[in-house]
Amino acid sequence: MRVLVFAGTTEGRQLVERYAGAPGIELAASCATEYGASLLPTAENVSALFARLDVEGMVGLMQGCACDAPGGPFDAVVDCTHPYAAEATANIREASSIAGVPYMRVERRDVPSDSQIAVPSAEAAAEAVNRLNRIGGNVLLTTGSKDLGVYARHIRGFAERVWARVLPVGESLSAARAAGLPASHVIAVQGPFSQQLNEAILREYDIAAMVTKSAGVHGGFQEKVDAARSCGVACVVVSRPRSEGGVTLAEVFRRIDGMIEGEEAR
Repeated sequence: MRVLVFAGTTEGRQLVERYAGAPGIELAASCATEYGASLLPTAENVSALFARLDVEGMVGLMQGCACDAPGGPFDAVVDCTHPYAAEATANIREASSIAGVPYMRVERRDVPSDSQIAVPSAEAAAEAVNRLNRIGGNVLLTTGSKDLGVYARHIRGFAERVWARVLPVGESLSAARAAGLPASHVIAVQGPFSQQLNEAILREYDIAAMVTKSAGVHGGFQEKVDAARSCGVACVVVSRPRSEGGVTLAEVFRRIDGMIEGEEAR
């Protein structure tokens, strides 16, 4: 049995870890970056791929036409991409339909909180931060590097007031530089983080408002919210894109186990 995993998240790594070295299954884990692929466990039945694929490229991969993943077509596709990677999920879903390969989307459980200001986009988050900081104050962005340009256009005094926490990879550092952030305002480190570390960062940089995403249990969201509450920092949360439904990682495990047992029974 062959399973294609679109990884790059904690759930993707957990799925690969569960079946690495297991009999009856071959895994190919596709990540958008080499850095994401480097975090995956290694085993004889695991191949790690890194490339940014369009729908056509995904279809070829699923049908076993990609030289990076030889061995024929896949029996199942598991989408473990980030909850905010709406475009990637839409492409994976479409490619699975075209290729005729069963598709499963891992849905990360959300963490409700009453101590946040929910906004629908990066632009709205930037405006919310401006409203919260009319009297001044520093801002911590923990939403990644993709929307730094948006925040740069909307937050007054961006280069002086804003610190950004991003992944320690060249692409993120380049995005921060392009947005106009000085190197001293870039915190490049791999998460998720404990509440204590979040608190230390908020206090070190005298943060008045933090912008984050509702990344769920595995994304360290609750630790960020709790740290903001403890430090008296306003927490602005960019809402998740609307989801078309998914299943828990435990349910994906159950389905894959059932497929393996079915193959063995033949």
